This record gives sequence, C-alpha cells and structure tokens, in this order.
Amino acid sequence: MKICLDAGHFGKYNPSPIVKGYYEAEMAWKLHLLLKAELESYGCEVITTRGDQAKDMEVSKRGKAAQGCDLFISLHSNATADGATSPDYPIVYGQISGVADALAEKLANRIADVMQTKQSGRVGHRKGNNGDYYGVLRGSAAVGVPGLLIEHSFHTNERSAKWLMDESNLRQLAQAEAEVIAKHYGLQKPKVDKLYRVQVGAFRIRENAEAMVRKIKEAGFEAFVTESE
Repeated sequence: MKICLDAGHFGKYNPSPIVKGYYEAEMAWKLHLLLKAELESYGCEVITTRGDQAKDMEVSKRGKAAQGCDLFISLHSNATADGATSPDYPIVYGQISGVADALAEKLANRIADVMQTKQSGRVGHRKGNNGDYYGVLRGSAAVGVPGLLIEHSFHTNERSAKWLMDESNLRQLAQAEAEVIAKHYGLQKPKVDKLYRVQVGAFRIRENAEAMVRKIKEAGFEAFVTESE
C-alpha cells in the first residue's frame, strides 16, 4: 500500500486568533511526519508532497504528487470567522465522487473520539467550477487517486487549538488515524522476528575473556567481549 501525505500550507500560515503560538501549517507538518512513521509501521510505503516546511507548493500539484499511490491525505485544522462561537467538530472532506467516503467517516468519528470534541465528526464534499473545490483533492482525482482532506477541529476554538499544540496529542492522533487506515485496508503490523543470543562464557578476568574470543574466531565464528555489572 502506497500513501501520499500532504501537510497543509507552509511556514507560519494560519495563526490561531485566540491561542498565541498556534499555526495551522506547523501543526500539520508535525502531524504528517508522525502519521508517516505510524503508517510505515504497518508496512505502508509513504511519500510526502514536500520536503521543506518553509516552501509552498501549488495545491493541485500537491494532489497530483500522489500519482501511483493508493491514497492521498491532506492534513489541516479549520477556522471560522467568529472565534467566540467557534465549533469544534472535525470534518473529513472527500472527493465529490465519494470514492473514499467510507474511510472518511471512520476517520472523522475516530478523530472526534481522540480529541473529545463536543460535536461529532462529519464528512463533507465541496464542488467547484472544475470538479472538486479543494485543489489538493482536484489534483489527486486528476491522477486517479482517492483523496481526503482532514480538518482536525478548528484553531479558532480555544480548547482545540491548545490541544493541537501538544505534541503528545498529535502522536495520539497519528496512531489513531494510522490504525483506522490500516484496519480499513486490512493491514497489520509485521511480526518482529525473535533473536536468540548465544553466550559461551562469563569471566571475571578480561584476559581470559579475550582468550576465549580468539579461540572462537580461530574456529571460524565472530565473537566479541561485552561488560556487565
């Protein structure tokens, strides 16, 4: 399974108007790296749209960067004009074709659970003049890749913005999202093979240990000395 991840925006784009120090672009960058690592633990091949957080990239090109992948995901946080009454629901936008709506619903619900938002997760679609409204989804659709744009609640909501500034919370999100994706596609973490250590002897005098190492090497095997309390 090959997945393309996109960190929404760049630099210090989209600061929270009510929580100092929060920037949507910085949150998305951290989250997409954490999610990449989690997905790779399930055996996924994961690519990203950019290698430099400070550099921008045209949105449809970001989506088209997913060519040859099985899934494209763009990570964001939402905003509303009136911060005082800002909602907190997460919403996952799918392509207008609806091709990834089942996964979108699972992700929206899981994100709401992890973030403990007051409002339930939602799935949305936005149509523009030339297909999908969001350029990243339009781009991924153009290369035949199912795409999702995830809004992780609202950074105009004080509680949500503070929650998203905590990297341990982002790690929880990454683990949960990777788990949902893996379960949806029937992926499991590869089993780690056990290793069995062979010890020939233990010596109080180092010279005796080194003499044993020489004998083992003369017999054609690799050996070394380690110290322990």
